[in-house]
Amino acid sequence: MNPILIDKYVALNAYDELLENVKWTNAGAPRMECFMSETPKQYGYDTKDGLRFYESIPYYSLVLSIQNKLNKDYNTNYNVCFLNYYNNEKQHLGWHSDDSDGMNLEHPIAVISFGQERFIYVKDKSYKGEVPKENKFLLGDGSLFIMPSEYQKEHLHKIPKGDKIMTGRISLTFRNYTK
Repeated sequence: MNPILIDKYVALNAYDELLENVKWTNAGAPRMECFMSETPKQYGYDTKDGLRFYESIPYYSLVLSIQNKLNKDYNTNYNVCFLNYYNNEKQHLGWHSDDSDGMNLEHPIAVISFGQERFIYVKDKSYKGEVPKENKFLLGDGSLFIMPSEYQKEHLHKIPKGDKIMTGRISLTFRNYTK
């Protein structure tokens, strides 16, 4: 699960292009979000305040081209993308599994990062205590992080708050939906 750098040209321009052109929303999460797909879909996830739902919007061209490249290069069938925008070190994503209703848990999940480097932490669902160093992965500008099929059934992951002043980061999380 080591991050792999994608095309330098895409990474160089993607952050600014996505920040400017994506229709970001905030439904109470400690970050901005957007849900995209080719056909209309609904996505929901549990929060401490209850369920949070999103209606998809049509793909922005850059996001669709990245998805098509992933599907071709990795023989996958991604058909939705959830985007997160963290504009500073205080914005984060807590421990969770991407296992919402309608997701194909037998399909890998791909995360592409643009902008500020941030860590992703991973752990077994039953693990308690400090996350070991080998379970902390630095996601750089243009990195690709793949969580294999079935991974969400037994693992959690999070994007922690930063420990220093940070600029913005955008992540594109590609998934396969069966609904």
